[in-house]
Amino acid sequence: MDDKRKLSEKKICYLCGVLAEYSPKEIGRKFNPNITGRTVSVALCDEINPYVKNLINFSETVEGQNFWGTARRELEQAGYKKNNSPPDSQDSSVIKIKLDSDNPSMADLEIILAKIRGMTQDESIEIQDIRRGCIELVLSGSSEGLKRLESLINSGELQDIAGVRIISAESGVEQNKVVRLSNWLDDLVESGWQALEQLLSPQQLQLALRSDDRTVFQASHEFVREDYKGKLIDRSMLDDGFAVYLTLKRTILANGLIEITLRIYPTSEQTYLPSGIKLRMFSSDEDGNEVSTEMQANSQDEWIELHFAGEAGEEFAVEIIKENVSVIEHFVI
Repeated sequence: MDDKRKLSEKKICYLCGVLAEYSPKEIGRKFNPNITGRTVSVALCDEINPYVKNLINFSETVEGQNFWGTARRELEQAGYKKNNSPPDSQDSSVIKIKLDSDNPSMADLEIILAKIRGMTQDESIEIQDIRRGCIELVLSGSSEGLKRLESLINSGELQDIAGVRIISAESGVEQNKVVRLSNWLDDLVESGWQALEQLLSPQQLQLALRSDDRTVFQASHEFVREDYKGKLIDRSMLDDGFAVYLTLKRTILANGLIEITLRIYPTSEQTYLPSGIKLRMFSSDEDGNEVSTEMQANSQDEWIELHFAGEAGEEFAVEIIKENVSVIEHFVI
């Protein structure tokens, strides 16, 4: 079908997930941990929904679950549904580009991304991560688009983007980064996570570990074990960026539940958190609907906190947001 070419490789993956009856949140997690359920939902409404309507000549006005229930049946009868498994997405193709720039603004990055999409004719390419030094952009997208980009750079045809010189480019596979908290029982800690003593100042450490700083939920249940780790989250190289410490305390309760306590602290160079910075936790309920809670810092907050209880194997994500800059970390209890 010619119409199939109108969807990028990523959007076809989304469509496969819908046909396998996964929620937008589940599709995002399976395809790439950096993709939220909200992003998938927007793609479904704006692009995939009209595409499917045209594909099966579907003229009814029903939307949401009613639409997809009917669409799944029509597509299956037409032979489009082959199995119940969405594409395996534990790894994703990426290309890492080092740029001769140490402090690009968000506007600069948007211009660079737009030019890359234009040159490769691939709108699915996204900035997946930004790393320090000579700025390294980790770009994800379709394998075809990334190969075109690498070819342009290696041939010398593309030597700079929006006036910024390209130092090098390297393609590869980026493994999805999910922190499995159960590994902490065996002292297997993911890269970047440290004991609090190695991260926080003495004053912050005293605040974090003081004995009376237990939640009401913990106080009403005996606990078996506590693990407390932290990580530097640094996006200070960007306009409106930030650098904070993210800490996570996992408390195994005697009744089998596990309580998670999340905090962010300012780095040693600062006394207070950046005003307006947000700490957000989101997960999915049994029906696949997104559940979230957040806390926003005031101008003189030394830390902000979120906590919740869950069961072993449950997935959740944490997002730290300031202005147009955000970082997401994914976890399995």
